[in-house]
Amino acid sequence: VMKIDAKMSAWIFPVHIYALLVPLILVPAIIQNESFLNDRVFQQDIIFYGVIFLMAGSFFEVWQNHIDEWYVTDDSASGNGYSLLDGLFSFSILVGQCIILYAFIGNLSLIKYLCLILILVMPIMYYKKILPFLPLTIIGVANTITAYLIFGQEVIFLQFLTIALTVRCFDKLIETENQFYHGLTTLFASSGIIFLYLAIELAANG
Repeated sequence: VMKIDAKMSAWIFPVHIYALLVPLILVPAIIQNESFLNDRVFQQDIIFYGVIFLMAGSFFEVWQNHIDEWYVTDDSASGNGYSLLDGLFSFSILVGQCIILYAFIGNLSLIKYLCLILILVMPIMYYKKILPFLPLTIIGVANTITAYLIFGQEVIFLQFLTIALTVRCFDKLIETENQFYHGLTTLFASSGIIFLYLAIELAANG
């Protein structure tokens, strides 16, 4: 028997499908603005691989939610608990973000090493439960600032707002166990990429 009712699943399931598919928004942005990106970023083609990893991350999260019967609590793996799938979810998001950062400014060796170090230390930090969200925070901030420096569009800073709302809603979810916040957490966590899409489109097409 499902732990969430029909009304709640009608909210939570579509949001997770949205989270799974929303990285694809970058594909037309890259294809349509090819020559613009060629002049401004290091290697635009590998952004596609970043999209694949971001989608894989959402897939692992959906799988973990399914195991948790879509009911997130403090001790479930989808909440503050730990599991292989939950770890793969966070790790895939990190790799996807690193690929995008590398695609933007991978010509800087500092960035190459930063991405490599984050990818190597994240599984250890997750397993040992030492600040497991720190690598994701570092790469997220680095990506937002880099996108601003390249595209010059303030809209990209709305990514910081989606992060703040994600954290707020996740805290409310753990505190109240009201699964409505599960949907909101997922919505905000996955929507940051829309502002990257907008930054590229606005910079390329005014």
